[in-house]
Amino acid sequence: MVIEILLVILILTATALCLFVIVSLKKMNQQIEQLQKDVKQVVEKTIPVLNNINEVTIRVNRVVSEVEDYWDEIDHSIRKIKDKVSNFTSLKLLSDVESPTVDFIKNLKALSKGVSAFWREFRRK
Repeated sequence: MVIEILLVILILTATALCLFVIVSLKKMNQQIEQLQKDVKQVVEKTIPVLNNINEVTIRVNRVVSEVEDYWDEIDHSIRKIKDKVSNFTSLKLLSDVESPTVDFIKNLKALSKGVSAFWREFRRK
């Protein structure tokens, strides 16, 4: 008789345990379904954001390309200016080359003035 009572208690406990497992699995299933819905919503919300990021990336690439083109133009202009400045400095070098000629002419004038001054003084005496 004790064995029968213990067996009934065991059956009732096993039944309660099975019901608990069934209820727990049902709650877990509902939570998993809710989690799937949340993940689906997150995915649906992130797709437009990713599309916007893609568009922004395309625009940024276009802007960077234009800036690089402008930079190339500026660099080209700076090189042109450097070339023109170097042409002016080369003209200065040419004037430096002419400088000995100018000095020679000045020396000749000074020599002629000196000779004429000498002759004037020589004639006076």
